[in-house]
Amino acid sequence: MAKKNTRKRHVSKSIIDLSDPELFGNDAGEDEKPEILASYFVNQLSFDRFLDRQASFSIARARKGMGKSALLKKLEYDLKRTHQRVLVVHATPVTLAAIAEPPSIDDHVLLENYWKQAICALINVEIGRSIGFALSDTEISMVEASELAGFKGKNIVGSLVARLSGKLGPIEIEAQGTPKAIPALQRFMEDHGQAVWLLLDDIDSRFVNTPLNHTRVATFFSACRSLINEVSDLYIRATVRTDVWANLTHAEDLDKCEQYVADIRWTANQQDTILTKKIIAYVQRKFPQSHEAKTWTIEKNASEIVSLAFLKRMSWGDHSVPPYHPIRILSAGRPRWMSQLCRLAGNQAKANGESHIGIQQINQVMGIYGRSRLDDLYKEHNHQYGDLKGLVEAFSGGPRRYTTEQLLDKILHDYSGRVGVRNLPLIDGYPYKELYQLAHFLFKCGFIAGHNSQKPTLAVPEFVTFEQRPELLTTRINPDDGMMWEIQPSYRQVLRIH
Repeated sequence: MAKKNTRKRHVSKSIIDLSDPELFGNDAGEDEKPEILASYFVNQLSFDRFLDRQASFSIARARKGMGKSALLKKLEYDLKRTHQRVLVVHATPVTLAAIAEPPSIDDHVLLENYWKQAICALINVEIGRSIGFALSDTEISMVEASELAGFKGKNIVGSLVARLSGKLGPIEIEAQGTPKAIPALQRFMEDHGQAVWLLLDDIDSRFVNTPLNHTRVATFFSACRSLINEVSDLYIRATVRTDVWANLTHAEDLDKCEQYVADIRWTANQQDTILTKKIIAYVQRKFPQSHEAKTWTIEKNASEIVSLAFLKRMSWGDHSVPPYHPIRILSAGRPRWMSQLCRLAGNQAKANGESHIGIQQINQVMGIYGRSRLDDLYKEHNHQYGDLKGLVEAFSGGPRRYTTEQLLDKILHDYSGRVGVRNLPLIDGYPYKELYQLAHFLFKCGFIAGHNSQKPTLAVPEFVTFEQRPELLTTRINPDDGMMWEIQPSYRQVLRIH
């Protein structure tokens, strides 16, 4: 009698395509397929309010590339999987401006009123789509400012539909939906318990550091806070960059929005888990019958999972470390940067004929990767300091590590002394007074980090960021806490820093 073949089917490391764009996920969370995003989504405590379906308002605040858009996508995925009927409305400043151009006047009351009207108009359009009629005249869909007060305590869908039903004369019914449009509207009116979720991404896109832009962004959040208190069954989620929010701290009423903010920061363990989950989720999609897909877990097999795509150890300085370590440092804690680096290194490994990604492939792509990181740096922070590129280029060809005294001397001799202090732009909205301002700004935007020369531990990491110690380089009493300052590794090759 022949023996039954009991060999387990395993994933061959050589058949994982390291250049497959699905392996490390989409760089843009909003473009990822929702079920794939959910398969590698990693939660954190600060997400609780944002994902809480009972919370009417929440703001995700983070640097670029930290996962704000992905968080919105995950929330939408969760909402649509529930049995509750919800109307999900997506918005960006562009879509709202397409309904009505925002006023070009720096007037808090006028701009807050504009946001309220634009939000309600956008919801009207989505209601129209869902029941089969098209709004031909934007002005009809706009809710007058005087009528907003009449929403107080009412369901927003019911209030808006009631308004639309009285204006069916000027509304053009779509030809294909004409027979069903009126009954659909009636049914919609009967179901006033439907909730509306407004998901607004990139409210600060194309932000320029001007008083008008400050007021525009600040009044959006004020309008959201006002609307959720005036109408029922309206839920709002928005995202904002950390650097933009910092420029709005003087804005009227914004301090009242702070309680709704969820800051996105990834710990070392969470970053490692993101990478691990992306790889195992890929294996489960591509090789669902494999032993790994069926039995491996993040908790028990993390190192084995990562070893499907990476060498088990990599050289980093004088040490041999797991692949997590250099990837985490080079991506500066940003999931988007992590996926970009891994994708570039995977493509390079494939081109080299390698079955695993090693430190050699990572080093080979640091030129193109570093250029992308510098471009991101300028785009993200140039509105805070108009000559950021000049300040950064002053470090080109120099050493990677400085004491505080050496850092200040470098800025003086290679930048401010050459440009002239009278020619320096405003620094985060303030005129130049001393070198510490420029040093602190470099720390704040992530170009430099505090370097722990002691042996790093979980409690004391190798690199200390602005988010961890924002008070450093602001006072002469303890400017560095005994640390040196090191230029973020992802920028070094492109700037020829040694």
